[in-house]
Amino acid sequence: MLVVGMVCRSTQWGISLERKSTWLGSILLALFIAGCGGDRSATSPTERAEPTTVSVLTTAEEATAGASQSAETEEPEPASPAPTVAEVETPVATAGRQEATATPSQNSTPAARATRTPERASAARFNPQDVSLRLEVVAEGFAEPLFVTHAGDGSGRVFVVEKGGVIRLLKDKQPFLDITDRVGAQGSEQGLLGLAFHPRFRQNGYFYVNYTNQDGDSVISRFTAPGDRQRADAGSERVVLTEDQPAANHNGGMLAFGRDGYLYAGFGDGGGANDQFGNGQNRNTLLGKILRIDVNRGSPYAIPQDNPFRGEEGVRAEIYAYGLRNPWRFSFDRDTGDLYIGDVGQGQYEWVLYQRAGTKGGQNYGWPITEGDHCFLEEGCNREGITPPVTEYTHDLGCSITGGYVYRGERYPALRGAYLFGDYCDGRVWTLHRDRAGKWIQTEMLQEEISISSFGEDEAGEVYITDLASGNVYQVAASTD
Repeated sequence: MLVVGMVCRSTQWGISLERKSTWLGSILLALFIAGCGGDRSATSPTERAEPTTVSVLTTAEEATAGASQSAETEEPEPASPAPTVAEVETPVATAGRQEATATPSQNSTPAARATRTPERASAARFNPQDVSLRLEVVAEGFAEPLFVTHAGDGSGRVFVVEKGGVIRLLKDKQPFLDITDRVGAQGSEQGLLGLAFHPRFRQNGYFYVNYTNQDGDSVISRFTAPGDRQRADAGSERVVLTEDQPAANHNGGMLAFGRDGYLYAGFGDGGGANDQFGNGQNRNTLLGKILRIDVNRGSPYAIPQDNPFRGEEGVRAEIYAYGLRNPWRFSFDRDTGDLYIGDVGQGQYEWVLYQRAGTKGGQNYGWPITEGDHCFLEEGCNREGITPPVTEYTHDLGCSITGGYVYRGERYPALRGAYLFGDYCDGRVWTLHRDRAGKWIQTEMLQEEISISSFGEDEAGEVYITDLASGNVYQVAASTD
């Protein structure tokens, strides 16, 4: 049994992280994701705070390329060609070796994948002042739940990932996969961390997981659910990629298939503090990166033809984006294909990164030159070539960002088009959207006494939240009254 003390302190990091919950389970992962990244505020939760809206960042790239045309908002191109930061009245703010089991194929083309056609004609523009959010308990009693997702197979099943190594069905908690015999979950940021079903899961039964093994290293593996797809075969594991982890924290863990049919995977910078292993800006390692690989070709995978660094000497061809500290949760807007990344900060800031669909990869998101939109290692840092976040918040409001999803469900039309994200430590939930001028607007919608380990999405586009401390799974609900 893993027992974690009430307080985690590090003179090296210059921080202190204290949990306000009295639950031992809540204490267990106060470092989870954040890696003791900042102080936990002792504010009292509210059933539903009045929305607090702040204008946030518009990046140079976005100002030039134009606002993404979301399915219902029909926003115009931003007018300004330069980065702008709006006035904000409230705080928002190792070189590990890679162990792929085979050499990726050099002949890869995108895999076909059915996608949802955006319905751009009718829905009203999201306005946070018109919407109230609440959380509704849909299931209880999971063991440290970290993620919720669906198989996209028409079954309507929702799957819950437990840190210790079990994937269960939300409806009846029946196990779908149990790999506790090979998952190393002793550390606060270790365990079974990610799950993504193959776009053709209904036909081939394939799905992919990201976990830390008994040695503390990261493993991405494919499993198969044979026959009627009701339960996976734990003996069907095929290792796709392994990566040495020099420390127990900042393992990342997210997996997601893009609309291009490729598998995207997130790795943190290797842990410790201040990017002490020098991985964030080192493009010869997979740590501190988001990867993009073709699992439909090659053995065990292939490099997509249009990966940004393919063929570049001294650079790992799997890399899609770099300069990340710990991209714990990222997601694709199911209607537009836009990419949203919640990158966990160190001592002062948490931030959201954005990449418009159709934009070529290769972005440098700055870590450790910058923490969020601020110079980190030295004042007056050189920001040339760095893509800044579109929003951030300070540790006055939390200590570890949990990236979420753009709501595309049908149950709450007034919420459609809003990106939902939260903070693990303080249980806050925000929305993020763009106004007609292309400016990003962040709005705090609620705060609850929960440890938000992840957001998730079902097949219908409804959004869920997992509470690591209580084991509950919530569904995000909205009203316009």
